[in-house]
Amino acid sequence: MMQLLGDPGTTQYDLRFSILGIPVRVHPMFWLIGLLLGSGTPELLDVAIWVGCLFVSILVHELGHALVAKSYGWPPDIVLHGFGGFARYSPGFGYTRKRAIWISFAGPLAGFGLFAIVYGADLWIRAGLADGQPWAIKLLTGDTGNRILFAILQLEYINLVWGLFNLLPVFPLDGGRICFELCDGRNSRSGQIRAYQIGIIAAGLAALYFANLEMYLAALMFGSLAYQNYQFYTHAKRGYQ
Repeated sequence: MMQLLGDPGTTQYDLRFSILGIPVRVHPMFWLIGLLLGSGTPELLDVAIWVGCLFVSILVHELGHALVAKSYGWPPDIVLHGFGGFARYSPGFGYTRKRAIWISFAGPLAGFGLFAIVYGADLWIRAGLADGQPWAIKLLTGDTGNRILFAILQLEYINLVWGLFNLLPVFPLDGGRICFELCDGRNSRSGQIRAYQIGIIAAGLAALYFANLEMYLAALMFGSLAYQNYQFYTHAKRGYQ
């Protein structure tokens, strides 16, 4: 979903598998950070549901990137780690800026697609409950029903809200990568500087927004992204001069 750090490196505890012919590696820090993010949930089973929803959502997001890269003939692999994940590929023959932008956008688009599916299922279940359908009443009765609604809510939130914030023009989020390609295409000499300037402003405003809502973890994350873009900016400016 986002790559705030580089490849975290392999460990003996990595989970490895393939999906649709694409290798996937899950670093143990992914599970640890997921547990920490869900630690405010009172019951252990709900924490497990949250981590599962997070895993599915980020995997679908990265598959969006990876499948488009694969369609261009650039074999990808996916790494999920403590700060999200990334789909890695080596552009080869046929690389264009338009393709790079499409690959960046494909991740959030896949997440929005999952949101649409879950939201549609949510409406269908609630409509059945409103009509007094026995299957809907049975499905949503008791603790099992509460867990199903909890999982639906988490999947909707992660894939819609996180997907929208991931499209902010803040490097290295997907929106920042799109902004980078657009700015670099207009003027390759100063485009990088402009992209990082935009990233500093957007990340700073997002940090203030979350701080105002007392969502301090998100505020800290976007604050660190603002600083990271400032570092990229100063480095690019020195190179430009």
